[in-house]
This record gives sequence, structure tokens and C-alpha cells, in this order.
Amino acid sequence: MVIDRVDREILRLLKQNARIPISHMSREIGLSSPSIRDRMKKLRGNGVIRGYSLLVDHKKLGLGLTAFVGLTLEPPQCCREDVIEELKKLPQIVEGHYTDGDEDMLIKVMTEDASTLMETLARITSINGVNRTRTVIALSTPIAL
Repeated sequence: MVIDRVDREILRLLKQNARIPISHMSREIGLSSPSIRDRMKKLRGNGVIRGYSLLVDHKKLGLGLTAFVGLTLEPPQCCREDVIEELKKLPQIVEGHYTDGDEDMLIKVMTEDASTLMETLARITSINGVNRTRTVIALSTPIAL
């Protein structure tokens, strides 16, 4: 699928606010509402738009500490579903990515404080197949969705 300037503008507006009215996008882009609606339907149909999500202010939920944890997995466990299923059981883990580098995975962890992070790290390292972790704590988030 070829994405043109108008499609990119629609995506930009939706990334800023997924609940933006089509009429507002129409005025902003200079295209009729039915055309915007058709383009959005095409973007959804082609899988460019996979869904709409909710952005939560984690600090207001008491989750003021964000950390990125690199995981080194035991060679036979690397990329196995059972490790992933165990990680998914930890609600503090909000993202996980396989990586190419020193670690096999990079996970994003959100906790209340350093003490809770330590408990979470202990649970992560107790998972069969997790060999080692390396943690970086975020001081601030100047760039976010």
C-alpha cells in the first residue's frame, strides 16, 4: 500500500488524538469528511491502523518509576514462549522486545518505587531461562507518544 501526504497527515492527527472528530480532520487537512472516512477505512483495511489505544498517566496511578531491563536468556530458552508467558504474568512489565545486541530482550517496567523495582527484578531473575539482567532507570521522559 502506498501512503501519500494526506494519509500521513491523517495518521499524525490520529496519533495526537485518536478521538479527533473526522470533521476536525477535514478542516485541518482540507479534504471532505467522506474522503477522510474512506481513507481511514482503507488504512484500517490494509492493517496500517491496527487499533486505537488508551494513554494512561502512570504517575497518577502511583507508578512513578520507569526502568528498562535488558535480559540475557539461557541459549536454549532464548525466544521461547514459556519465558514470554512467565514475563507476561508480571503486571509491572508493560512492553517487551527481542533485541539484537548484548541482551536478548529489552523490557519496560513501571513500578511504584525502587523497592518495588527490586522485587520485580527478583521475580524476573527467578524465571527459568533468565540468566542475567541489566537495568537502566529513566530520570524523565521528554519524548513520548
